[in-house]
Amino acid sequence: MNLDFLLDGDRPSDLGNISWPGKLTLLVTAPHPDDFDAIGVTLRHMAEQGHEVHVLVAETGSGIDKVYGAGMTQADRTRLRVMEQTGSFRFFGLPEERYRFLALDNADDDQVADTAGNRKVLEALVREIRPDMLFMPHGNDTNRAHRAMYAMMKAIAASVGWPVAMMMNSDVKTVDMRKDYYFAFGERQAQWKGRLLRYHDSQHQRNLRDRGYGFDDRVLMLNRRTAGELGIDRPYAASFELELYR
Repeated sequence: MNLDFLLDGDRPSDLGNISWPGKLTLLVTAPHPDDFDAIGVTLRHMAEQGHEVHVLVAETGSGIDKVYGAGMTQADRTRLRVMEQTGSFRFFGLPEERYRFLALDNADDDQVADTAGNRKVLEALVREIRPDMLFMPHGNDTNRAHRAMYAMMKAIAASVGWPVAMMMNSDVKTVDMRKDYYFAFGERQAQWKGRLLRYHDSQHQRNLRDRGYGFDDRVLMLNRRTAGELGIDRPYAASFELELYR
């Protein structure tokens, strides 16, 4: 599909106002369980528009602290995070055939690494799914796994030979980014997103202990701040930077 229309018009532009030329295949490449949920309202909107959503999640047990993970092995922590994400997918309504957990090569911190082997696995899956749009955290980020996934997917998108739009979303650890697109939403959708995020109980409890507020509030505070920066009339927004490969 020709995706040049995504370059038209003023920026930032609301994804909710796009008249799509056809049904797209979307692929979320998540370096952690819960990266899908960070843009869950946007993805729900896209699914409701008839676009086909697929997700690849890199397996990791990182992010589980010593209190929550007391007595757990690394394998136990990984299984727990897979279980949490599976519960989230079911709540979202994503069919089982649309998501996969990948046992990729991880670095010493148990987070996905940018390796030739991982690129080969990811490229094979991208060619199988053949997405029109890729969603992932932004590469300008303090989290090493976010940077690794961005670097791998950027190289793959540039090499596959069909038009691919990369949509990198803002995250609480994003350093800086251009806001080309956003999806604005209200309180009712924020409540739904909070429920989605709380399926990641290991992350929720860690945030409650370390910050005094939950994982849901941490992400929704970012969405509220983004809406304020955009100067829009909705209380929340997720923002995205576009890179288009033809």
